[in-house]
Amino acid sequence: MKKILYTILIGTSISLVGCKKPVDEVPPTVEGRSKADDASARSEMQRAYDDVETVFNSQEYKDASGLRTTSTSLLPCGRVTFNTQNFTIDYSQSGSNCARYRVLSGSIDVTLVSGTDFSQQNAKLKVVFNNYKVLYSNSNQSVTYNGTAYITNTSGGSLIGLFTSTPNAEIIHSVRGDLTLSFDTLGANALIRSWKIFRKRTFQNTPGTATGITFKLEGDTSFASSTYFASTTTGTFNNVGEIGLNVNNEKFVCDISTPFIWSNCGSTYGGPYVLKQGKVEYVSYTANPTLVLLGYTKYYWSAAAGYGTDATGTSIYDGTCSSNGYKLDFSLQNNSGTSIYAVTAFQAY
Repeated sequence: MKKILYTILIGTSISLVGCKKPVDEVPPTVEGRSKADDASARSEMQRAYDDVETVFNSQEYKDASGLRTTSTSLLPCGRVTFNTQNFTIDYSQSGSNCARYRVLSGSIDVTLVSGTDFSQQNAKLKVVFNNYKVLYSNSNQSVTYNGTAYITNTSGGSLIGLFTSTPNAEIIHSVRGDLTLSFDTLGANALIRSWKIFRKRTFQNTPGTATGITFKLEGDTSFASSTYFASTTTGTFNNVGEIGLNVNNEKFVCDISTPFIWSNCGSTYGGPYVLKQGKVEYVSYTANPTLVLLGYTKYYWSAAAGYGTDATGTSIYDGTCSSNGYKLDFSLQNNSGTSIYAVTAFQAY
């Protein structure tokens, strides 16, 4: 059962495309990353959250019985020390055995601050990042996380409830994060940015069968553009997953306008789980005089999941278990939203 839980928590969520300023490159998945940029930073952050939930859903944690114990085998990276109310994941001894090119250090402290068990409705975890650092050893670039996030079990229940014959079993977790990310590029600590996270993660088994499990990721707050960007901007962001500062120290918004949904496309609980739909949209405005002189003030970028390609290489929406990639759209726009430059591409999962 632990293997099944790990498949759902880790395998279905970690490959979500990163929401980033897309001028440099399209965002790949986390494996094989060697550059400390926005895309890898978001993927690594998701990996850290998945580590936290893996511990809380482990039998080792349930067997702690109030006595502080240590596990070196629960996670592929890091040593976990826990009791019934809190635990720490120490990555300082992880070395490079976690994954190719990745060396982790620092720690993540997790405390149950509301409720007596995380399976209770509205139970809340406090997650503190203490110089949690991911170093890409082949490029000597790294990103370091500090700050606090909260994970709330808004529905109540545990993931084990998905593996029953009860129809409509549903577990909903909300995530709120207020973090500072430091990007060390070739030894120069030049980029320090603030990011805020607003996400909702829903695990569901509608018919109560092995093939009925789905995982949904959504943005979890909304606001008018004028309240965050300049008052002259218009429109509303309805499903915001993240806000912060990009590489040019300019505000950005990532809006998950269509929820990302992974479905079980296999015949057992093990999957595979395929990303069938979802769309994230990135918006940022610039006051850079050179760019304004060229006629554009707005960056727009989106990644829509559930696509494939036809014989000519054109992106075609599929939305089934055969889906295998994202349709990427990027444009530079003026104040009225008219595109001055636009390009479309396809990227496989």
